[in-house]
Amino acid sequence: SSIFDCKNNDEDYCECSNDFIGLSCKIQSDDVCSKHDNNTYESLFFITFGSGSDRFYSKTASDFNFKTDLKKESWSNFKPGAYAFVNSVPSSLTVLWHDAAKDHTTNDTDGYMYLAGVGNVNDMIFNYNITNLCVGVDYEYSAYLTNVMRDIRWVSVTEPNIRFEVRAVHKKGDLIAQKSTGDIPVYQHMTWSKHGLSFVATSSSVVLLMISNVGGHPGNDLAIDDIQLRVSSANQTGFCYPG
Repeated sequence: SSIFDCKNNDEDYCECSNDFIGLSCKIQSDDVCSKHDNNTYESLFFITFGSGSDRFYSKTASDFNFKTDLKKESWSNFKPGAYAFVNSVPSSLTVLWHDAAKDHTTNDTDGYMYLAGVGNVNDMIFNYNITNLCVGVDYEYSAYLTNVMRDIRWVSVTEPNIRFEVRAVHKKGDLIAQKSTGDIPVYQHMTWSKHGLSFVATSSSVVLLMISNVGGHPGNDLAIDDIQLRVSSANQTGFCYPG
């Protein structure tokens, strides 16, 4: 059964049994809102990781208000389960990566990206809480991802595969929406692609997640940039505040 009488900034929650949502109690798994792929819709946050001349950024995940299971490491100690913020793909320890490839963000010289060396299946790569969403409004949660491994025919590698999830903060963290990238392939030249999902907020407080669907090495190394949550409904505000 479901409770549909949700009042924003009150209970802030629509409850369905067994992690199902909506009027028909089905888990949402919609693609990003490609039909609204423009800059006219309100952005609630947009993480580009900044820019700078130092190849390795001193900031940590907490400086960008997210949590991760990965551990911040210097390049000399970079290994599965590590992360760093870099302004170009490093090459000092491996010839398998796209040496010196740049971030995705436009018009930001020496822009940083989030380099993740995924170690295990279900590693939490990105965990971001956001509050004061408007119940019933459409949102898009997305990021640009790329495999930093080069396409070398004689090398077999694990390709990253990431699951985007949106969960309610209330109650048992019920699943609102999920969508997987599928295997992110290797290319001759590093290629960025947009991934994510759209969802209807059934809670005013949610957690946005990126989780690895696979473990294993060599491979399973990716870069992430331009993480965004935006409104996917015309003429809608993104935040609803108490009072």
